[in-house]
Amino acid sequence: MTTTTALIRRVPSSAMFITSTATGLWKTCSRSWRARNGRKNEMKGFTQREQTMLSRFYPDGTLPFDGDRMTVTHEGSGVAVSCINGEIAVRLGRESYFGRALTLIEEGLAAGGDFSVEETPAYHDLGLMADCSRGAVLNRDGFQRLVMRLSRMGYTVLQLYIEDVYELPDYPYFGWGRGRYTAEDLRWMDDYADSFGIELMPAIQTLAHLRQVVRWPAFRDVHDLDDILLAGEEKTYELIGAMFRQFSSCLRTRRINIGMDEAHLVGLGKYLDKHGYRDRMQIMLDHFSRVYELANQNGLHPMLWSDMFFRLAAGGEYYAEDCKMDPRIAETIPQDVSLLYWDYYSEKKSIYDNMLDRHAEMTKNIIFAGGAWKWLGFCPNNRFSFRVTKLAHESCVEHGVGEVLVTAWGDNGGESSAFSILPALQYWAELCYAGNDEEESLKRRFAFACGGSWDDFLLLDEPHLTPGNLENRCSVTAHRYLFYQDVLQGMFDAHVEPDSYAAHYHGCAERLEEAAKRGGEWAFLFETEAALCRVLEIKCRIGIDLRAAYLAGDRGEAARLTGEILPDLLARIERFAKLFRRQWLAENRSAGLDLFDVRVGGLKERVKAAASRMEAWLSGEMDRVDELELPRLPYQGHEPEPGREDLTMMNWNRVVLPSEIGAI
Repeated sequence: MTTTTALIRRVPSSAMFITSTATGLWKTCSRSWRARNGRKNEMKGFTQREQTMLSRFYPDGTLPFDGDRMTVTHEGSGVAVSCINGEIAVRLGRESYFGRALTLIEEGLAAGGDFSVEETPAYHDLGLMADCSRGAVLNRDGFQRLVMRLSRMGYTVLQLYIEDVYELPDYPYFGWGRGRYTAEDLRWMDDYADSFGIELMPAIQTLAHLRQVVRWPAFRDVHDLDDILLAGEEKTYELIGAMFRQFSSCLRTRRINIGMDEAHLVGLGKYLDKHGYRDRMQIMLDHFSRVYELANQNGLHPMLWSDMFFRLAAGGEYYAEDCKMDPRIAETIPQDVSLLYWDYYSEKKSIYDNMLDRHAEMTKNIIFAGGAWKWLGFCPNNRFSFRVTKLAHESCVEHGVGEVLVTAWGDNGGESSAFSILPALQYWAELCYAGNDEEESLKRRFAFACGGSWDDFLLLDEPHLTPGNLENRCSVTAHRYLFYQDVLQGMFDAHVEPDSYAAHYHGCAERLEEAAKRGGEWAFLFETEAALCRVLEIKCRIGIDLRAAYLAGDRGEAARLTGEILPDLLARIERFAKLFRRQWLAENRSAGLDLFDVRVGGLKERVKAAASRMEAWLSGEMDRVDELELPRLPYQGHEPEPGREDLTMMNWNRVVLPSEIGAI
């Protein structure tokens, strides 16, 4: 699918798309963009949108090629670029491919000599879903940077997952204090994305996942239970109608993701009190029909997650191999509705094959949603994303899936940077366009599309790869629970081998610090995570060491740990918090950062309290430290297997203390 007549060598990155090594190679052919403004006849075949893209990719006015010797044609279904004797030809099936074409051109020019590349995408649309509902709401700088990177990779769709993070007229409590987008914000983002040919699409919720909405008494009348809206209630449909009117008036797209996933308790709260028990599949279908009608009234065509149709038919299981689909589903789903099959975990291709077959029984409009793993705390897991992406892609191609959406969830605080998963996004793009996941090719393409080092970005994964996670299992979160857990009570100490874990985090910190020195515009990512690892190299063992000294009656060691190590730990936490706030505000609105401040503030106070209690014991003011008397129990109730000590524990309120502190 891809042919290249010249070997494209790897070059280091700089702050912009043009790499430092390539800049020298291009000096002889670079021409001023600004000098060409207003002289459309010299830009052969360029559309207005493509000229706008050029001005945004090269804001200093210098192109990495001679625009007078570049011709763009618009035909076919893919993207093709070539440079023969200095004449550059670009053929585009869609304007939205132009960003990727520029990446291919820069890569080819950097290698020197003639080159030719032709690609036919495996899917009609490749999209990203950015989660703005878990605290991290993209600000304008973050949004612009993300759109530019997506364009350079070849993405054509950007969904914003915004449960309540948008302004809704007549509903002042909806999204209050959550960094919600105004109508003006939405129109600005839509205009900006459209200037790159990227469809900006809202991904909202019209049934469940609305906990931050129904917490307010103002929504009492539309609340069933948990985070679920009350189906069958007219006020519910008035609210949903307001949602649709907002997006219909603010965005170009006529497509909308209406959610409706994971409504596990639908019909079992206030609905049950009002109507008695009803068949829950029928409740879902009736609710969907009303929502669909409202969407159509506002000129919108919905897509929705498919899992509840499976769960209600298979006793709560989504990936049931022998699930028999309820014929009422196919009868209810209109022809213009798409079902989203999401799967971020499966490591067997047969599971994807079976699920796509089951979806085909309900509709021909299937969108596959994979995952770029950034919902495990502060660190991404690009490597696991690669593992499951290849299997999912192969199955999607075989089943003729025309659209793929890569989800980037931010569970429990949105702590990972939106840009930490750029390798996973590039991996999807290369499978889609080039059918190629050869590592050296990925490294070269990443340098030009994202302006960074592939190898350095994969260092961001490494805190996950502890001695207790030798198999790189997908959901283990040691770095997060070891960061947040209480120093004295150590709920997860039984899962840590202190010497090897401390050495692991020390090594991660050193490698990330070196990456930061050469990181260019991405240096802040490496600096932040290096600071986290400097915390963890102490914190992963400090509770274990304190308890050992205390039980042994070694007051000298206890005094050293209390007087030297705990203050050092506190200083490292302060440094990490400062860098994390810088990273957050570089890409997100300030809303949501309050949650981190509360969490890290509690952590610092508990470190101070630990020092105070140890000092009281050392001085004789206390004769025992009750927390250190407690045995350290394995969290799961059994001794962990070697190499599998790490656990899947995400929610902060469940990892920080044994005391009840509520789900924040």
